[in-house]
Amino acid sequence: MMASMLYSCGNSTQSTAQGEAEQLAAGIQKKMPGGIPTTAGGWTMTAKINGRDWTANSMMPLEETGRIIGDNNGEGFGFPYDRRQMEVGRKEIFGQHNAVDISTFKDGEIEYWSGYKGEMEITKVEGDWAEGKFFITDIRTADPNKTVEITDGFFRISIAGKK
Repeated sequence: MMASMLYSCGNSTQSTAQGEAEQLAAGIQKKMPGGIPTTAGGWTMTAKINGRDWTANSMMPLEETGRIIGDNNGEGFGFPYDRRQMEVGRKEIFGQHNAVDISTFKDGEIEYWSGYKGEMEITKVEGDWAEGKFFITDIRTADPNKTVEITDGFFRISIAGKK
């Protein structure tokens, strides 16, 4: 639903479309129950999108989505997640059956991507928190001439209730 609503914002002029998409995403985010604001010592997700710094301003609870999802006004990532696999050194190799959902802004329009190559590695598990790093290199969209590369990814999530 959010994807189709944000996609419709691309029919306006570039600056208007971006403003509308950001407004819509902010409104949707307020209505999504359980969105968790990011903080320096708590939930967080950062990365570089084609070399540009990106930071999530909210994340979705893991139990509600079954994915690690970071968002910044409609731009973000969603990774496969299984809390039983939150062990230091564990790697999740992205592929056809566990792709990363990606949304980015480019030229004032939101674009949706699927990441099929890359990995996520759990780097720290301490108490109720897990940290990891990630990168995504093979990202597919309808236009094969458009590319995006996600590097230097980092996340910190609460795994309270881990089984």
